[in-house]
Amino acid sequence: MTHALLTRDEIAVLAKAAGLPLDPGCFDELVEAYQAIEPALARLRRDRPRADEPAHVYDPRNFMPGPSRD
Repeated sequence: MTHALLTRDEIAVLAKAAGLPLDPGCFDELVEAYQAIEPALARLRRDRPRADEPAHVYDPRNFMPGPSRD
């Protein structure tokens, strides 16, 4: 699955919406960083079932002293 990278104009809109007052040099760095980050994020995005969330499988009682809960 490939994702189209945002254009400079689209990144400018997002930066403005986020309240980032960037000078031209910083904006260029943001665009360059985005070009590296977006493909990495695309590899992480997956449709996962809710049960895959670690909070749903973590039981703190397993780390308490006392008899085993297995």
